[in-house]
Amino acid sequence: MCQLLETIKVKHKRLMQVAYHNNRVNDSRKALFGLSREWDLSEIIHMPDLDPDLIYRCRLLYAREVNSIEFVPYVRRNIQNLYVVDCGDFDYSFKYAERSVFEKLKAIVPDPEVADILLIKNGLITDTSFSNIILYDGLRWYTPAIPLLKGTKREYYIDKEMIFPRDIRLDDLHLYKKLRLINAMLDWDEGEDIPIEHIIQ
Repeated sequence: MCQLLETIKVKHKRLMQVAYHNNRVNDSRKALFGLSREWDLSEIIHMPDLDPDLIYRCRLLYAREVNSIEFVPYVRRNIQNLYVVDCGDFDYSFKYAERSVFEKLKAIVPDPEVADILLIKNGLITDTSFSNIILYDGLRWYTPAIPLLKGTKREYYIDKEMIFPRDIRLDDLHLYKKLRLINAMLDWDEGEDIPIEHIIQ
């Protein structure tokens, strides 16, 4: 049985943007297991005695039922470079806990402490190994219309009309000034700008 992963940001001892995580978890359980009974993660996840001054990753492993829940202090990665990798027909439309394909694709990265991969599928830019991306053209922020995984933070910013989906090809990168990474743990204003020149082909 496939096991899925949901990572939720915990700030001031609160689950952040839990409605978006509810949507993804419930959509995944229905699509993969045919389960229509919806979960409310704010009722399932019981907050332990956490340091209110720290940000935590709540790591939920589940399939038909919850398998485990753990809380880990969050340490932000400082990504400075991205290496372009074609991921072929790799499908990650659900957030599976099994991530060995990403690890294999990342084998080309010579400096993994400060670099990651920028994945290309069918000629289109998608994601990094752990985040969605947004790109700034001087007026607006855009995000790939067909990511490998529709992240919760990406969905939130699209709903707020702060970012706009569009197809972005590798040859289109010169149209943009900079790139940022976003995911459940990494808000728009928390990510460092990555210059387009730091995308290595």
